[in-house]
Amino acid sequence: MRLTARGRRVVVALGFALAIALGGGVGALAQQQDSAPAHVETVVVQPGESLWAIAVGVSGPDEDVRDVVEQIRNLNGLHGATLQAGQELTIPVQ
Repeated sequence: MRLTARGRRVVVALGFALAIALGGGVGALAQQQDSAPAHVETVVVQPGESLWAIAVGVSGPDEDVRDVVEQIRNLNGLHGATLQAGQELTIPVQ
């Protein structure tokens, strides 16, 4: 199949629109890949446990806990910090 110059521009524009819709833009997609941890594991949230407490438990001595909280939120598609007992979370491990 051959595309005209206009057809190629439309295909490229649709590709960019899809990238923006799915990941907030090409830069955001690259940033997400760069900040993704090399190793992850799954934990089950215990009653009374907070996102901050989980992040403190898995953060390294030189890591900012706020960054770990954000990683956990991104890994699990969380929009807030509210967790439910029994919820499974993917967390970064060192």
